[in-house]
Amino acid sequence: MTSRVVVMFDTGTAKRRLAAILVGAIGLIPLPVRADGDMGGMDMSMMMTPFAGVPDARDASGTSWQPDTSTMYGVHDMLGEWMTMTHYNVFLNFDKQLGPRGGHQVDSENWAMLMATRTWADTDQLSFRGMFTIEPWTVTKRGYPMLFQTGESYNGEPLVDRQHPHDFFMELAARYRHELSKASAVSIYLAPSGEPALGPPAFMHRQSAMDDPAVPITHHWMDSTHIAFGVATLGVSRGDFQLEGSWFNGREPNQNRWDIEHPHLDSYSGRLSWNPAGEWSAQVSFGFLASPEELHPEEDEHRTTFSLMNTHPLSDGRVLATTIAWGQNRTDGRPSNAFLVESDWQATRNYTFFGRVEYVQKTGEELNLPPAAADFDITQASVGLTRELVQGRKVQVGLGTEVTYSFAPDSLQGLYGRHPMAYWVFLRLRPAQSRMKM
Repeated sequence: MTSRVVVMFDTGTAKRRLAAILVGAIGLIPLPVRADGDMGGMDMSMMMTPFAGVPDARDASGTSWQPDTSTMYGVHDMLGEWMTMTHYNVFLNFDKQLGPRGGHQVDSENWAMLMATRTWADTDQLSFRGMFTIEPWTVTKRGYPMLFQTGESYNGEPLVDRQHPHDFFMELAARYRHELSKASAVSIYLAPSGEPALGPPAFMHRQSAMDDPAVPITHHWMDSTHIAFGVATLGVSRGDFQLEGSWFNGREPNQNRWDIEHPHLDSYSGRLSWNPAGEWSAQVSFGFLASPEELHPEEDEHRTTFSLMNTHPLSDGRVLATTIAWGQNRTDGRPSNAFLVESDWQATRNYTFFGRVEYVQKTGEELNLPPAAADFDITQASVGLTRELVQGRKVQVGLGTEVTYSFAPDSLQGLYGRHPMAYWVFLRLRPAQSRMKM
């Protein structure tokens, strides 16, 4: 398997940024598989035999689980004894956030993931995973406009009403699993950059969110630790249950998005996952994050999450995917809660509808408003549509749009307007669906 990413260093204009990611996406396309994702006669049912009773489709971000019926978008191949997979997702966006605190931007969100897995004697398995993005170039160092989004900082100031870019090294990880029986295994996951056992699968890996270019405003209550510089996770699975414990670096990434930060395993988490049936996956987790915020190093955080995911197969390989999640952050004994419901409905082979409803409690400090201790209840509702432009080839290309309405207390109308609106127009590129026999 070969893949390459070619980027342009001049980011002076939005056109150059989009050209960079277009070239990068094209570089990922010419891979040695047929257009339908088949392996040119290889027996995928042999390659994808469940390990210790866990189907490959169940694996999501880090070591998290998703429903077994989840669709896999990727390019698969064999290199000797190693099975490889390449996945990528690219959004080319026009983002318009209305109101006094809004803004607009032409940019690209993007990521590419490479995996290699080998199994010995049917009892031992080793996997390597790398996930990368060039968002620091394509969405600017300050990120892109997004009303009521908060989290992380830039030049010593909190990022407010903007979504930060992700780090180039989103994940560099290795996982070893040893089969104890045909239905149980132990595992160890080590990552200079990776995801601890805390929260649901990261939003970019959830099928219920794959067509949505907007990052949830509840992200920092649920799955924001998906990039932690230093992670060690021990796990055991038996049947449809998995129990894990992680030690990891609780500090959020700094504004230097190109390096691998020095790991400090100063935080911990635990997660119990359960897949009671092929269409369902649930998890509950708790974590202690030591000094997560660079601007408030004296503050620690306790996080509790719960999520329930459903992927319901329809005809012609289509699915209806839904996630329900709750997260709570507790700092200095003060809790704040967040709720999320999102869904992605492949109505036909060409049209996909998606939507998200979120509620989150944010403070004046998080929104950079006085008084810092004030609480603001924020609700957002989004709905979108994607039209597939390319079918039956190695890459899927979709043209989409999304509209978001925000609902905030009356005291914020002077700053945000009454029910401020935002909209996106985007082009999405990703691999075709893998046609695998599970």
